[in-house]
Amino acid sequence: MTKSKLNLVVVSALLLAGSVQTFGQTVPPSTPEQVNKLIAVIKSDAPQKDKVDACRQLSVIGTKDAVAPLAALLGDEKLSHMARYALEPNPDPSVDEALRDALGTLKGLPLVGVVGSIGVRRDPRAVRPLSGMLTDADADVAQAAARALGSIGNQRAARVLQRALPNVPAGNQLAFCEGLLRCAESLAAQGQRDRAIEIYDQLRSMEAAHQVRGGALRGAILARGDDGLALLKQHLGSDDYILFSAAVQTSQEIPGSNVTEALTSALKGQPADNQVLIISALGKRADPAALPALFAAAKEGEKPVRIAAIQALPQVGYASVVPVLKALSADADKEISQAAQQSLAAF
Repeated sequence: MTKSKLNLVVVSALLLAGSVQTFGQTVPPSTPEQVNKLIAVIKSDAPQKDKVDACRQLSVIGTKDAVAPLAALLGDEKLSHMARYALEPNPDPSVDEALRDALGTLKGLPLVGVVGSIGVRRDPRAVRPLSGMLTDADADVAQAAARALGSIGNQRAARVLQRALPNVPAGNQLAFCEGLLRCAESLAAQGQRDRAIEIYDQLRSMEAAHQVRGGALRGAILARGDDGLALLKQHLGSDDYILFSAAVQTSQEIPGSNVTEALTSALKGQPADNQVLIISALGKRADPAALPALFAAAKEGEKPVRIAAIQALPQVGYASVVPVLKALSADADKEISQAAQQSLAAF
């Protein structure tokens, strides 16, 4: 896998690590008559399309009365998805009970779907039944349970996943790690930074997929707050490109000239590919403290590095950039000259 592709994997991981599932919507006023008509459709022998349309409408105006009829469709492979579509946004607590009850009666794809819906609703009372499904012989079920526990994201769900992770089959490991990343993100958002850091450190020390290690490093740096700078600096000098790239990407989420200084210091002695990535990050930060390092990189060194620095200068946008770009626009190297002229135009 090329470094550019690996970098895309890391970016995807960081986005994933930052994602939080939510549910719910504002339910417009509806009359009991409207709801009852839709319930009558899904309980009847009406064509599938009519039942699908009824489920779609119940997703907006469904009340407690719609829960049981919709739950009765959860085992129907043709309508299970639409039944869950209608149940997920319904604010009535009986939805959670119905979904938990369905865990003991369904198998295969309908069961996987219900587990996913429980995760969407983040039902804390489902932690226990989901825990028992982590060892299910059906890998899809076990993986769905791990992700759902991650979406619930409380202390109990995190402990269950942490205990299960060392013995998980290789094919399920990624889903379990994803669940733990979600838990850590949720715990950090709730102010439980120490628990989040514990999870992130566990994941980044594993021999796991690139996206897991990259996402865990991001979380470990951010959850530490000001103390994360040392961890950032450490991995800006890492020989592991995945962790190096994750550190550079994470730097974009941390303000302050001390981070800019860490990036400029890391430029020295790096391979050209790594320098280009750091320079790109410095441009996006638009911190004038980076200008001396960018000027130096633009004037000498390997061509890809020089071009990257030239392209970054307009992003910083200070007047001192113009004389440097004017001088470089007369460079003997045509590609350097052209890049400088384009940056001048952008400026």
